Amino acid sequence: MQNQTKQRRVFHLPNLGYPRFVDFGHYHYRKVEPILEAHQHQDVMEICFCIRGQQYYELGENLLKLRGNDILIVPPNQDHSSGVYPEDIGELYWLQVHLDHTKGQLCYLPKEQSEYLVSALQERAGYIFKGALVLKSHLQKLVDQLESEQTIVNQLTTNQLLVQLLLETLELSQTAQIVVPSERVKIIDDFIAKNLHRIIYVDELAELVNFSTAYFKSWFKQHFGAPPKAYINRLKIERAKEDLLKNNSITEVAYNLGFSTSQYFATTFKKYTGMSPKTYRAQVKQT
Repeated sequence: MQNQTKQRRVFHLPNLGYPRFVDFGHYHYRKVEPILEAHQHQDVMEICFCIRGQQYYELGENLLKLRGNDILIVPPNQDHSSGVYPEDIGELYWLQVHLDHTKGQLCYLPKEQSEYLVSALQERAGYIFKGALVLKSHLQKLVDQLESEQTIVNQLTTNQLLVQLLLETLELSQTAQIVVPSERVKIIDDFIAKNLHRIIYVDELAELVNFSTAYFKSWFKQHFGAPPKAYINRLKIERAKEDLLKNNSITEVAYNLGFSTSQYFATTFKKYTGMSPKTYRAQVKQT
């Protein structure tokens, strides 16, 4: 393992016996982290699997927003960063694959199969597409395998998981991405937008679409990429950013968005932006 913290793990795969790959990593942030500075990977493409939350990626002049269950393939030799945004609250895996065939063959596949996978995935670079529930299971199993002793059986299992992961990612990338919001999603989104000025309770949202509260929480996370409270608070903070620049007092902004105290508002604001409301307003006005 290359780097490990409680919230972030990175495995350098060539050192573990998996040629053609570079790093495989996972983070699960419960608060925003510093901005991901601009960088690029020489002759390496990076597949990003956003499991929950959201994350911005700036690729050249394009700003892309990943939500829960989105996949992005970052092109090789392409500057990318999180732009002006911090690394956000959420969970994300990434897998890097080298384009240079002299680095070896993917999972020891025949050369023709190995090169096909690499080139086919590279063709989908720069696009966001939807993932599938099975990928999360593969990704977690991969972490478990890499943290275990690298016996022959574990290496065989890991190679199998890597092939499955790449094949299913390729298949998903080639699937027509037609996403039509359901009527229930529209009802919930409209209700939240109209009621950001107050506390919004999960049970009243569930009642709107005739779901039990327990089932609604699971349904909401699947369709919105985050739990209800986190999703609502994120929208409140985005609204707060606008209101703070209208020279409203911090207390006024807090109460207008249904926060019980300005301190709770400030704590929530910092959780999602990495800075206090006062610092944010001063920083934006300065720039």
